[in-house]
Amino acid sequence: MSHEIGVLTQKWVAAGLPKRPKDSNKGTFGKVLVIAGSESYPGAAYLACAAAYRVGAGLVTLATTPVVQNIVGKQLPEVTFIVLPDESLYEKLYNFDVILIGPGLGKENPGRDLIKRIIKSYDLPPIVIDGDGLNILAEIKNWWEEIEEYGIRMILTPHPGEMSRLTQLSIEKIQKNRIEMARKYAANVWGQTVVLKGAETVIVSSIGEVMVSPFANPVLATAGTGDILSGIIAGLLAQGVVNNFGFNAAAIGVYIHGLTGEALREKMGDAGGLASELLPFIPKALFHISKH
Repeated sequence: MSHEIGVLTQKWVAAGLPKRPKDSNKGTFGKVLVIAGSESYPGAAYLACAAAYRVGAGLVTLATTPVVQNIVGKQLPEVTFIVLPDESLYEKLYNFDVILIGPGLGKENPGRDLIKRIIKSYDLPPIVIDGDGLNILAEIKNWWEEIEEYGIRMILTPHPGEMSRLTQLSIEKIQKNRIEMARKYAANVWGQTVVLKGAETVIVSSIGEVMVSPFANPVLATAGTGDILSGIIAGLLAQGVVNNFGFNAAAIGVYIHGLTGEALREKMGDAGGLASELLPFIPKALFHISKH
């Protein structure tokens, strides 16, 4: 099935933002489980969790190692923790509205082994896979066939290098035709939503719908910005933006992320901005979009 290629607009994004009723509580806005971080990459866990909160999630829990817990707990006291290893982690997955797995897992987070079990599970909440989670997935032969059998819904957020490992194609070939490569694998091979990151990020649904980000910003070409994007998408899913198997959450998340980059660029210029400096701009971006 052929679909037109759309460009994300503020009007389209505003229509899809989750509602914020006045009589709400933290349960209203969903629970996110983030499985992330390692001794080598503790910051990835922090950025993903903080982004999920900044976009409006009600509760964020981080499953990670004691070293990362100590670091993130000091920086983000709002996060709750599951300290790994925890033999009951798999059973706890069902207590959450969305699972984000991958940022900064490295080879040190015991949660990385969970991916092999997740792809053979029924009735799990939506799953966002980023970073090292994608690299682990790429090592599992024909993982998409397992997912199809169990009805799992995922949003994959690769940069070109991760897309290369997932597809066994060269980065050059992927970058030469980003839209068609993303659409082929999202709709025809994997049957999952794909966010192919980069300048003018491409978002493709499991049935081949395509949205392209209007943003191409060198401020976002720095370590940690992808962790923030995955946290934003997870936070939106937790708040109920689950229509179209997560495609809308992915597209709205990309737009919010891009808008925060534009705000940081206006403040600091093209170089020198840190990923963590994007975080305060997330709620400002939401406010700006909602006033459309």
